[in-house]
Amino acid sequence: MKIQYYILMFFSVILLQRCSSTGAVEKPDNLIKESVMEKILYDATLMKTMMSYKPKNPDFENVLGKSYLYIKYEIDSLQLIESERYYAKFPRTYYRMYSNVLDRLNKTQDSITNDTKSDKTRQD
Repeated sequence: MKIQYYILMFFSVILLQRCSSTGAVEKPDNLIKESVMEKILYDATLMKTMMSYKPKNPDFENVLGKSYLYIKYEIDSLQLIESERYYAKFPRTYYRMYSNVLDRLNKTQDSITNDTKSDKTRQD
C-alpha cells in the first residue's frame, strides 16, 4: 500500500508541475526510450521504498544509490531529467508508463506475499 501511495504522490507532483508550463515540446537529442524509462521509474520507486524501511543497511546508498541507475542504464542525470520533462508533457504517455510501473510493483508485492505465506506454512 505504501508503494501505491508513493507512486501516486510522485505522479501527482510531477503532473501538476508539468501541466503549469506551456510552450512547444522539443524532443531531446538523447531521449530515453519509453520502455527503458519505465524500467528506470520502477527501479527508482523500489529504491525509494527500500530507503524508507528500517533498519537501514549503511551500504545501501553506496551500492544502490542514484548512481546505480546511471550505471545500470548507461545514462546521465541530465539525460534523465530531459527525458522525464519530455514525457511529462504527454500526460497519456506518462500515465501509461506509471500504470505499467504500478502493475509491475503490484505483481512484485503479490509474489513476495505468496513467498512469505508459503514460508510460514513450511515452518508450521
